[in-house]
Amino acid sequence: MLLERIKYIDWPAYDFLLSLMRVNCNEMIIEAYKEQDFKDQFVPDPELLEWAKETKKILPDDIKELLERFFDCETYFGAGTFSLVQERNLREPEEFIKALKSTSEKSILGRFLRTGFGTDVKSRDSSQFEELVERLTVDEKEMLLFITESTIFSSFQKANLLGFLENPAETKQDLIYLFEWFLENVFNRMRDEVRRSNEKHLKNLEEYIRKGGTSYIEKLNLLSFFDILETVQTIELSVSPFLGLDQAGLMVMKDRYLFILGYDRIEVPFREKDEKLQCIDVFSALAHKERLAILRELSREPHRPVSLAKKLRISAGDLSNHLEKLKKGRLLESVYNGEYVEYTVNAKELKRLVSESLDKLLEEQN
Repeated sequence: MLLERIKYIDWPAYDFLLSLMRVNCNEMIIEAYKEQDFKDQFVPDPELLEWAKETKKILPDDIKELLERFFDCETYFGAGTFSLVQERNLREPEEFIKALKSTSEKSILGRFLRTGFGTDVKSRDSSQFEELVERLTVDEKEMLLFITESTIFSSFQKANLLGFLENPAETKQDLIYLFEWFLENVFNRMRDEVRRSNEKHLKNLEEYIRKGGTSYIEKLNLLSFFDILETVQTIELSVSPFLGLDQAGLMVMKDRYLFILGYDRIEVPFREKDEKLQCIDVFSALAHKERLAILRELSREPHRPVSLAKKLRISAGDLSNHLEKLKKGRLLESVYNGEYVEYTVNAKELKRLVSESLDKLLEEQN
């Protein structure tokens, strides 16, 4: 049964990494609150907004520079270390940093390459990533060719990745320095408060799922949840104040999939959803030539994000934004094959949804 496969977890190591991301990407995260179906029902936590703004202001220049490099809002290279937490069950930030220190430079860089939509890694496991990094770091020509042709980052982030690969020892040293400084000077000051708050909201989530079951989960719009559920033994659910209306997913172990939900995200199923706004979401998603190209391609065959971006020559950041729009418009379907999630489009269902949405928008108000 569904409920028997869910495990509720609260690991400060995840919150620690998400707090770094929130400080650097605060403006991007709060954009969700401006969406038409959220703006009248959800507002960003004012205390968290103030914390993110003030924290970034007081960061020393060297820390601010490292934060920009490792937690850029397009790439999140530093967030590639999330996988280490799940692999080794590292609940506390101190355990995580200690494990990172004992992790090889090439393994860390391999995790960077697995971040977001960076490379076509469909068939590569961790050891193959390390072998790839080994080749790249000893052959400058292959490194440049790989970054130019096999990654889909922006030009700026390709240059950033090049710097990481050219200096593996320095990259590891800088990352650990950033983590240790941020833990001591920022996260530890709010750690107990975050833990208490997470405990309360995690209990709420557990109660919502106990009462609402699959209906509640469907309204969370975790696109790949039910596909994944068929093949994994455990769905780990967690919460974090740093995500707001957003959510993050992680699957490193084949038998475990993690979803971390923002506090406001767990309340989304209870919002009053205007049916006509849902219809507007459909046409809003269609109103861009690159999103139309994505739909055309996915109607032909399923794709992972990386293969889709490379096929259509769309950057990782732009593709991520387009996919979110298409998900919101309910125009995508997900397919899980036991290893990874692909997106697909059912052309017949798409036409039905568009037609029904148009009919509803043209209906006269009673």
